[in-house]
Amino acid sequence: MTTHAKRRRPARYVVLAALGLLAGTACLATVHDPAQATTGHPGPTRSSAPTQGKWISFTDNHLVYGHDAQGNRIPDYSYAGYGGGGVPLPTNVPVKATVPAPSGQDDTAAVQAAINQVSALPPGADGFRGAVQLGRGTYRIAGTLTITASGVVLRGASANAADTTLAASGATSRILLTVGGSSAYTAVGSPQAVTDDYVPVGGQSLDLASAAGFKVGDEIVIERPTTQAWIDALGMQNAWQPNWSLRSERRITAVKGNTITFDAPLTTALEKQYTNATVYHYTFPRIDHVGLENLTADGQAMAADPDYAKDFYNSGFAQFNAVQDAWVRNVTTRHFGDYGVAFPSEQSRRITEDHVSALDMLTTDSSARSFGFLLGGQQNLIQNCALTAPKVHAFVPYKRTSGPNVFSKCTATQTDVSYDAGGHERWDSGTLYDEVNVQGNLLMVDNGDRGSGHGWSDANATAWNCTTQGIEVQNPPTAHNWAIGCAGTALGGTDGELQSPGRAAAPASLYDQQLQERTAAAHQ
Repeated sequence: MTTHAKRRRPARYVVLAALGLLAGTACLATVHDPAQATTGHPGPTRSSAPTQGKWISFTDNHLVYGHDAQGNRIPDYSYAGYGGGGVPLPTNVPVKATVPAPSGQDDTAAVQAAINQVSALPPGADGFRGAVQLGRGTYRIAGTLTITASGVVLRGASANAADTTLAASGATSRILLTVGGSSAYTAVGSPQAVTDDYVPVGGQSLDLASAAGFKVGDEIVIERPTTQAWIDALGMQNAWQPNWSLRSERRITAVKGNTITFDAPLTTALEKQYTNATVYHYTFPRIDHVGLENLTADGQAMAADPDYAKDFYNSGFAQFNAVQDAWVRNVTTRHFGDYGVAFPSEQSRRITEDHVSALDMLTTDSSARSFGFLLGGQQNLIQNCALTAPKVHAFVPYKRTSGPNVFSKCTATQTDVSYDAGGHERWDSGTLYDEVNVQGNLLMVDNGDRGSGHGWSDANATAWNCTTQGIEVQNPPTAHNWAIGCAGTALGGTDGELQSPGRAAAPASLYDQQLQERTAAAHQ
């Protein structure tokens, strides 16, 4: 990971904060009990009205989207989550291995043996091998647990997550549980050039030089290489190098001539003047159908690491690597330094975290700040989440994300108001902050030369009905950022797309409404 850094603070905000004047603003978020926050309540009740505006309106219980002259619009974020959004999380996956009761000593080997036992079973027609059932009590984990096979669920003893705890043992900072390994994209066949001069944000179709060999149901990559011309247009020539691409994985839903239509919208435009986009079949090996549920994890022991002041970045409960269609449900973590509950990394796809809490996170006196809930990859969803911690970036897409990704109904309390939520670095594309309550600031901005040259963070992101201490929304060159129905002091530097500031918009949740409308249309 790159070095974390402080966000740019507008001078007006720094003065107000120093004088304590912000504490009296009517837009402040209410501090909620963390136990209440786990229900997903996003903040204090505010009066609302059906949203009406240039970019989006809510009329006759339906969303109506506006667009700019190039056709860019607020994307449909509902494709985030398990199975591509709207697919219920599996329940009652049969138990195929039971872990003995906690021994009072190191239980790493016992838990890993049960995981390995289920991993060796053949998957069923539903994609599952089975569940590993933990007992009641506290399992001490001195090493790192791994899940490397599809179809494995790790489950606590009951629906009460507190009944089963995985507790770090030993003064070494680490990820307590890793899911999946690393992978890489491999093109299959010849990539076909995108011939459109411009494919807008929110678009779900494009033209190819030749659509021969592409058919409905094919999994494809739409690759948008980063070029020096685009970097220059963004003003990032002193910070970024043209050595990466945005890769959007999609499924073809229609082919007509050389035009293909795909299932989920683009969250960065394809501009021929700045890039040479291609479409191709691909392989990217991942494991899938993995679940973590009904658990508590505790990382207190890691804080004794003699180098914890810098190692807390690696003090987390779980990380999903090359994994798709997986979930974390009803899981609480305590006393970890980073990653919230589980980090969906850059290689992950279609992960859902639901009813998850990262409480009493441990931070240090260093100038850097850890992440609360960190979100990488694409089509990932973190919802109904709670965070308590000082000095954190609360809800953060990581870097070079291709979206859509969603934080929905998430609450952060006990955070230092001089820190924040928002994109971290290098073009986090297509994030929705939906009913997010931050006792601090939400910043969708150019982070300039902070850290390793983080530059533009959020792009084509939407803050919907968020409650914050302050909010700063900037429009990157070639892109937009939107804030709609958000409460919080507008900070200096805001030049993005604001609609209904200070008054909650209807519907309450953009993600829920987009999902409802999409699934209803699919059944017509």
